[in-house]
Amino acid sequence: MSDPEDNRPRDTKRRENILEVLDELIFHLNNTRGIFTLLIISSLILAPIALILGAIFISFPRFLFFLINRVPDVGIILLVYVVISIIFSSIWLYIGIKEQRFFSKWNNKFRRYMSLKSQIDKELGEED
Repeated sequence: MSDPEDNRPRDTKRRENILEVLDELIFHLNNTRGIFTLLIISSLILAPIALILGAIFISFPRFLFFLINRVPDVGIILLVYVVISIIFSSIWLYIGIKEQRFFSKWNNKFRRYMSLKSQIDKELGEED
């Protein structure tokens, strides 16, 4: 038996495949939005805490100098850890803010997309 889709022109099949792939990508992104929300929340909570702790260590240099003089290895490791924490926390906070803005706009775009998709499906008579 031949598939009725085989009788259609090749470009039509390709367009449908591309549209199906885009639909799957959009639905997947919307489904994983919850995971991204958790990542965003963690970046907006944990990164500032790490930055505050780093600022406390930097604002009290006597503690670091005391550690460096008494236990040089621990003091240097702590200093390197604080610097690395500040750098990565700043990056994580920036990413969290950027993604939060994206997903706040995404919700509106996805609702509009679903509305237009259902309207087109009704017009084509392909309502689920």
